[in-house]
Amino acid sequence: MDAKELLDSLDVGVLAMAPDWTIAEWSAAAARITALPADRVVGRSIWVAFPAAKGTELERVLAEVLADGKPRTFLAPAGAPEVAGTVLETRVSRGPGDQLALSFRPVHEELAPESRAAQLLSALEAERRLYQQLFSSLPTPALVLTPDGQILDANPEGAKLLGGADAAALRGRGLAEWAPASQQGMLAAALRHAVTRRQDVALSFEFAGEPAREVRAVIVNVDPVRAAPKLVFLALDVSREILLQQRLLQADRLSQLGALVSGVAHELNNPLAAIAAFGEALALDPHQADLEESAEVIRSEAMRAGRIVQTLLDFARQRPRMQTAVDLGEIAERVLALQRSALKKARIRTTISIPNDVPAVAGDPQELQQVMLNAVVNARQAIESAGRPGQIAIVGRSSDHHVLVTVEDTGPGVPPEILDRVFEPFFSTKAEHGTGLGLAISFGLVRGMGGRMWMQNVEGGGARLSFELPVDAGSPDAAARGGGRPAVRRLSLLVVEDEEAVRRALALLAKRLGHDVTTVGRFADATERLAQPGARYDALLVDVHLDEAHTGFDLFDHLRTAGQGLERRIVFTTGDSISTQTRDALERADRPVLRKPFSLDELREMLDRVAAG
Repeated sequence: MDAKELLDSLDVGVLAMAPDWTIAEWSAAAARITALPADRVVGRSIWVAFPAAKGTELERVLAEVLADGKPRTFLAPAGAPEVAGTVLETRVSRGPGDQLALSFRPVHEELAPESRAAQLLSALEAERRLYQQLFSSLPTPALVLTPDGQILDANPEGAKLLGGADAAALRGRGLAEWAPASQQGMLAAALRHAVTRRQDVALSFEFAGEPAREVRAVIVNVDPVRAAPKLVFLALDVSREILLQQRLLQADRLSQLGALVSGVAHELNNPLAAIAAFGEALALDPHQADLEESAEVIRSEAMRAGRIVQTLLDFARQRPRMQTAVDLGEIAERVLALQRSALKKARIRTTISIPNDVPAVAGDPQELQQVMLNAVVNARQAIESAGRPGQIAIVGRSSDHHVLVTVEDTGPGVPPEILDRVFEPFFSTKAEHGTGLGLAISFGLVRGMGGRMWMQNVEGGGARLSFELPVDAGSPDAAARGGGRPAVRRLSLLVVEDEEAVRRALALLAKRLGHDVTTVGRFADATERLAQPGARYDALLVDVHLDEAHTGFDLFDHLRTAGQGLERRIVFTTGDSISTQTRDALERADRPVLRKPFSLDELREMLDRVAAG
């Protein structure tokens, strides 16, 4: 029989403790008495097996035997929750190399019930049982620690907080393992100070594959009399509360942004409309052919600035979901226009490959813009994390009554072990820089529009986000732009616009289309014109914002009251439709809206619709 078999054959539990106070050997009887198998304790601190004995008689006896080599025997509670109430008779002796040998056996059942010792031990057992029940039933995470942060015990909620299967798996480990490096010094100082004074701390706990957990905790010394105190760490997981605060702060900032954009959109879009209109007129003037390229740059840049303002308006606006035909190519261009500066700074080239014959999809334009923006931002951040230039490619193609769109980047790709989790709410690989909501929101938006979304890695590096949406059933084939083509028929137009530059620009473009145009700048001027004998107008282009006392809706109501049907010939123009009052008024009027800045083709299409009606 070898030494191990001999050790395991004994009725008493035997353990060998190395000079660093870790368990080197653990007999079968030791496992049976303590309910702790060898693989849970060998190689770990002795306090893993006897967590409640830290700072008690056992620690003192072990230190004395190490110092003088004289064997000692004593009685003490086992101190482990698995064997609560068990009293062990323990013999400690020193062996070669300053190793200690401990042999122990339970003796409580051997004591006569009427003996003083039995009564004291029964009382002690009752106290321990009450403590353990209270500790385990706490609804908040609780840990028992040494001043150096070693975990002696944990209740079930404490084990959950640290991602452990049970308390036994945590014993003997340092709490600092779960704290980020930047907070470990602060935690160590708080534990030291907690020996003499209660400490309140805020920490982030991290473990692989999980979002960081924000914790607020109280650390109290519950055994101040002993030389080796025990600290109770009572924690509250405030991750969701902090996330909610961040969301509320973000919502407040968005609300402020919306109010700011709403206030300046009208002031921005009016001059942009004038610049775009005069630029387009100049580009189409055959007598100014040498200026055609410059004029086109002026027009296109003014329209791009207008799209950026409109995008900000769209994001800040709160409104119910709508279902309409959406041109994904236009959405992609708007998103890249918004991200142009960030993409340039990150040295990222972008391409859009959505052929003209790809049909429109059925969806909500603002929600699809958010989906596309989330995809591009994720791709940009992935490339930036690699620290080198890259490329983002947006590709669209028809696929069996659906349109498939892919956003592919040349970043490092998604780790395979988390690829299936990228659409989970609050799951993020960006630590404090990510909310874990972007892709989750996109996934829900696409699914709400009858589509589907998925993520995959690209061979050779990079990731590809794909989403598929149904084709809009009533979507016409893409039509070629008309350039300076004249209108279907000549119309008599009344332009009611308070901004002189925009008024002149509208007149210029309308005349370019072959229409007769009259312009006025105020509500009173418009009503006077319309009241003149023989006045006849096929369409009225009316700005939503007129003079200080009137809006375009006042003119609409005035014509409706007159009862001649002229209100049905109104086309509203606006550079700001974000306010609730404006939006509601437009919905009640149920008239077409020409958003500033606009192109010659957009003006032609709008006037053709009015003429056809």
